[in-house]
Amino acid sequence: MEHLRPTELSDLPNEMLEEIFNFLQDPNDFLSVIGTCHRWNDLMSYRKTERLFGKVLPILLKPDLLTLRTMLTIRQISKKWKQEADFQLEEDPSRFEQKYIIREAEQLNRLIIHATNLPQGGNPFIGKYLSIGRGDPGTNDSMQQLIQQHGTYLKSITMYCFSKIQFTTFLGGIPNVETLTIMGLMRQWHTDDEVDAPPLPPLRRLNNLGIAIYGDQNDDHRYLHLLSFLLTAYGEQLTTLRCAKQLLRIDRISDLLPNLTQLELFMPHISSDAFTQLDFQVLSQVEWRLQTLSIYEWNFPLTTEFMTALNNFSATLEDLKLFIQVEETFDPAPLISFPFLKKLYLGITSELRSIPLGMKDRLMKLGGVAPNLEELDICPRNEALCDVVWSMEVMSKVFQKLNLIRIRGVRYKTFIL
Repeated sequence: MEHLRPTELSDLPNEMLEEIFNFLQDPNDFLSVIGTCHRWNDLMSYRKTERLFGKVLPILLKPDLLTLRTMLTIRQISKKWKQEADFQLEEDPSRFEQKYIIREAEQLNRLIIHATNLPQGGNPFIGKYLSIGRGDPGTNDSMQQLIQQHGTYLKSITMYCFSKIQFTTFLGGIPNVETLTIMGLMRQWHTDDEVDAPPLPPLRRLNNLGIAIYGDQNDDHRYLHLLSFLLTAYGEQLTTLRCAKQLLRIDRISDLLPNLTQLELFMPHISSDAFTQLDFQVLSQVEWRLQTLSIYEWNFPLTTEFMTALNNFSATLEDLKLFIQVEETFDPAPLISFPFLKKLYLGITSELRSIPLGMKDRLMKLGGVAPNLEELDICPRNEALCDVVWSMEVMSKVFQKLNLIRIRGVRYKTFIL
């Protein structure tokens, strides 16, 4: 009896091979297919442009070879290209942030013209990000026009306070925003009465809010009023809040922010201001389950009161960012007791002209801050600290799980362990 040879993939007709190869979703698999033999390469050559776009696009994006206009045009060529471009850009929207920082009327008008030329329903915002800076007063009307026509596409927006813009109308034009940052000077707001009316529109997807509005100490009540106004409307849905430490002066703040997990506090004034005993007391009593805490204030002392407040989050804290001052009595031991801490950033400044005896040993106690620390970021503001303190060999032994150490400041170094 004649021996029957089993059928191989290469025996199939082109029509069947093409049907099979079209099921491949991963561009790497498609690349393997066309690299197998000349027949398969020729058979699928008409699909190369579409199927390998996902491989080529990241290469073009890394050196930023593609202009904003080119990227907007690419997204309109085909549904597949649009999906791939949006996927790549939404993974890292910051890649195009600089191109969406609008400070002049001319920039904004060019964007409006391009948006107008897109097919109906076209999204002009790559990465769904927009930052509108203060500057040319002529941007007011154009900005409102852009937001009213295309604001529904935006997921992240940074806006400055404008004296002629209806705040509630502006927010009403960005119903799908997830990250909102409001910046500017307190004097750019008209009056407290105008902030109050009308009620703020719902922003059901908003979870990240930043209020970086500065003034002097006389503006405290206005900042608190604005912050309370926004948190009353949106606080319950927020997981991330970035604001001045005046937050800690709002009554029943835990009730306003029941789901907060990330908090960034910074100084609200150009003039000097400092954390008070009352601030520490509030921090020690809030019911937040913070995973990330950042406090932006230079020369911050590691006082007993502060460490007591910080221990309120010891069961959940994973990422801590502090700017502290090193004195002769400095000892990092109070930073211990955070078993879940994975990332630590310490901005360290010192007024000392020479490093005291034993300072290196005390600083090396940072190795006992947290047994699960994976990433350590150090920013010494004093060259002597850079020279004396850090021994990578010792640090890698002390931190069992540490895989990344950055030392910034006078000389920047990154160590991957």
